[in-house]
Amino acid sequence: MRSDTYPPQAAPQQTRQGTKRVFAAAAALLLVAVILLIVSVVQSRRSPASLHENGFLPAQGEGVFYAGAGNGLAVASHDSARLYSGSRKCVASTKLEYRIPVCVGCPVMGVYYDMNSPGITALYPDGSCRTAETAGAVVFADVNETGLVTVLLEETSTLGTVEVYDTDLTPLFRWEAGTGFPVSVRSAADDRLCVNCVSRDGTTLHFFRIDSVEEQGSFVLSDELIMDFGFLKDGTLAAVTEDRLILLDPAGELISSHVFEESHLEAYSFDGDFIAVVTASGFSGGTGVLTTLDSRGQLLESLSVSRQIQCLSAQDDALLVLYTGEESTLYDRLLREQVSYQPEASVEKIFLTPDGAAYYAGPEGVTQIDFSR
Repeated sequence: MRSDTYPPQAAPQQTRQGTKRVFAAAAALLLVAVILLIVSVVQSRRSPASLHENGFLPAQGEGVFYAGAGNGLAVASHDSARLYSGSRKCVASTKLEYRIPVCVGCPVMGVYYDMNSPGITALYPDGSCRTAETAGAVVFADVNETGLVTVLLEETSTLGTVEVYDTDLTPLFRWEAGTGFPVSVRSAADDRLCVNCVSRDGTTLHFFRIDSVEEQGSFVLSDELIMDFGFLKDGTLAAVTEDRLILLDPAGELISSHVFEESHLEAYSFDGDFIAVVTASGFSGGTGVLTTLDSRGQLLESLSVSRQIQCLSAQDDALLVLYTGEESTLYDRLLREQVSYQPEASVEKIFLTPDGAAYYAGPEGVTQIDFSR
């Protein structure tokens, strides 16, 4: 046999060489495994360069307000209002004098107002600008995805007045609250309107259609305050109190209610095709839970988080989370991690866009990250 041809003294040397080859092969496999691990980590935590980072707005000073506007961004400051497209171009602007600048946005426009002062201003992607006078001071405004503008006014003669404007700021609807103080008002894509009114007895949601001041229905919570609400894409209304999530159908009838057991609400989002809420068990450093649900209230997924969540932003089936401390993660609706990014520590707000980009805004300015590439 072949092994008989080797001199006896050669066998130990051959064994050492074989051992070296085994160690070399093992080292090579280990190196490959390490490389694959690094590649995997890099793919899940892509660098800013591969994510196409664009720091297009430098520091704007104090009192600047940002809002998502479709794939673009609305910006309100003490002396101007601006509307940016998804390509980071300022497509419309106007000079203003605001003490407390606020703005809201949608794919077809940006709406701007000076908190506790009368009047609203709208900017459009074609560069045009419109203004509308209001009978009282604006304390809240919203604009839905079709460009329907809802405004809440503070007037001396009423507890509060709701006005609705078309995209060109033509008045469409006016309602004066008789009982309870209106604190927020929003409209759905099908022209339904909901007004959140609070009193010492609790909260009442009043439902209207913008073509009639006749109330279509209401939902009452005794001894409980609705902090905020919003319409999902399918028309379901989602509302949050400090202790639970409530879902209502278009007629204002209860679909489901989810109590935050032994925890309190910290953050929420109604902007996607699903609901996302963050609850915490303690007011300082307690364990947090990020939960997603569909429009029928069915649990999609729940995730324990050890870091505090600063804010959420959702679009379609995606959810962007900003954690306190230079960390942001993009999930799908089942909370499967897609990619992570480390923004500047000064970032305070995030806006996920329909085309897969995101804006990170704070005192140091705005950075756009493209997650779609």
